[in-house]
Amino acid sequence: MSLSAVYPHRIRLRGPWECQIAGCSGEPRRVIMPARWGEAGLADYRGLATFTRRFGYPGKIDETEHVWLTCDGCTGCHGVSLNGQALAVVPDSTFAFDVTKLLRSRNRLEIAIEGTTADAGLWGEVALEIRKDAFLADVRIEQTKPKLQIAGKVVGSSPQPLELYTLVDGRHVDYRTVLPSNDGTPFRIELSDVQDPAQLVRVELIHISTIWYIVEVPIR
Repeated sequence: MSLSAVYPHRIRLRGPWECQIAGCSGEPRRVIMPARWGEAGLADYRGLATFTRRFGYPGKIDETEHVWLTCDGCTGCHGVSLNGQALAVVPDSTFAFDVTKLLRSRNRLEIAIEGTTADAGLWGEVALEIRKDAFLADVRIEQTKPKLQIAGKVVGSSPQPLELYTLVDGRHVDYRTVLPSNDGTPFRIELSDVQDPAQLVRVELIHISTIWYIVEVPIR
């Protein structure tokens, strides 16, 4: 199958961030993210710190594309705001927010971290993720040799069902169609003939010739 485009596009917000310790009036320190508390130079500090990252508008976004702010892992997160708009007060250890309507030509992202242990911080990658109208979420794997179960949901909207392809170690093992919904249309795939120890599951959500979303899950 020839595919004209692949989503999501990720723009990693790495490099220098500013870190301002609560109650400190001095200049913010520069830190390289992602990092845990000690890696950010805060090993001996316990309390609140705000991490700030500025970035530009992520190119040309069409009407079927959405920009999501994502974080792959954080500990002690106390709040997230973009351009002064609060996105969450106490997010989970990972988060994703549709920020398309909040974006400006220049943007200011602030993430407050309450550091009570050395494990606190933005230790997972923070990124902008450009997605289409629907995407895969909560994809999880359960393996009991020789059986393999793959579950998740398709979130968003589409005027027609989307194609769902599943590959195990590069081998196509399942095909079905799913109509996405705002709450997420669940799917569950059960494979009973995975004889060799599988290493990688790849799930592709496809609309005609465009991959709308890919999830790759290593099997440990």
